Amino acid sequence: MKKIILSFAVVALLFSCTKKEQYYGTWSQYFYSPAFLNINQDSISLSNDGNLWNTYPVTIKNNSLTFLDHTFNTSFSGDSLVFEHLTFKKDTVAPLLEIELPKLVKYNFQEPNPKRELIYIKYGRVPNSNEYKLQLNDKYADISELIDYFYTSSDLSFHSIRKLVMICDKKAKMKDVESIFLEMIKMNTFAFYTVNHTEYQFVDNEIKQVYLSQKQQVFPINNENYKDSISDNLLNYSILEHLNAKNRQYIFLINNEFYVGKEKYTTNDFSKKIDSLVSKNVQFISLFDLNSDFEHYTIFNAILNDSYEKLYDSIAKQKHNTAYNQLTDDKKEEIMTFFPKRNIQNISIPHFLSFEEDPFENIEFPFKNIKDSIPDVYFEQMP
Repeated sequence: MKKIILSFAVVALLFSCTKKEQYYGTWSQYFYSPAFLNINQDSISLSNDGNLWNTYPVTIKNNSLTFLDHTFNTSFSGDSLVFEHLTFKKDTVAPLLEIELPKLVKYNFQEPNPKRELIYIKYGRVPNSNEYKLQLNDKYADISELIDYFYTSSDLSFHSIRKLVMICDKKAKMKDVESIFLEMIKMNTFAFYTVNHTEYQFVDNEIKQVYLSQKQQVFPINNENYKDSISDNLLNYSILEHLNAKNRQYIFLINNEFYVGKEKYTTNDFSKKIDSLVSKNVQFISLFDLNSDFEHYTIFNAILNDSYEKLYDSIAKQKHNTAYNQLTDDKKEEIMTFFPKRNIQNISIPHFLSFEEDPFENIEFPFKNIKDSIPDVYFEQMP
């Protein structure tokens, strides 16, 4: 009798294992989000495009998958997995890019404004290589194709509210990312979002992907002679007119390290220093070198942006007894007018230097002796 019971237990165990193992592997469908699932014994990974994956603990039991604090019904139909009424086929995903996002946790990142029409671009590493490429929709693209990609709609009224969302691998060099910025200037796209990380949430009975990003701005102060990248004679000094030479501070990202003037700081000390300068209404010129990577560039901008957010939050609590992000747009604008962000941000050091080295004719750049303000380490790394 005991042998019979034991035999049944073994059979039941084997049957249970076999049933669970039916789930293991990568599954794909191309109509709804998520489009890809990768399931193993104790975790499930979700992806919209095969490039970015989010992984969560999973329990497989009673023809269901439990993750994201929710239980999803499943079944099998032939060689297909039916997951919440979506049919997934067993697949081996060959993504165009491998992208590892910075995933910073100390700074304030938010979902891109859902009221904006957003255009997503991806820049990452080609699988099994060290080559980085731009992906537009489902194909590799040259950065020069970005303009045509941006102007795909025949309704020009939308162009003024469109915003780029840049999903970039954290190890990408700023030399390449700068080329994207220069194309953005051609498109008059000065505001954009940099994605820090993604996550999935279960909302209204649907699994939805959320991009956590920071809003950035590129200022259109461009030397058309710099790398022959700017085709239009565009030199806008509107932001420069507000910069007071007596209250101006250069900050630099060089070789993934942070500088205020010529003094190098650790990440924590740099953050404290920027907090202090922002509270004094200092006006920044924030420049990066081309050897640094996107992860440190993200930290560099996040520290500066966060310092303003902390100051605005403090003012909001004093004036309105509430957090800054809870204010109406009008009240936010009131605080920003009182303490504006007068920064030159997202311009490279060599681009900035080009105004002195190869200037426009009959146009005087309002900054003198730029080289004297740059740490010596920048010039030591030059070939």
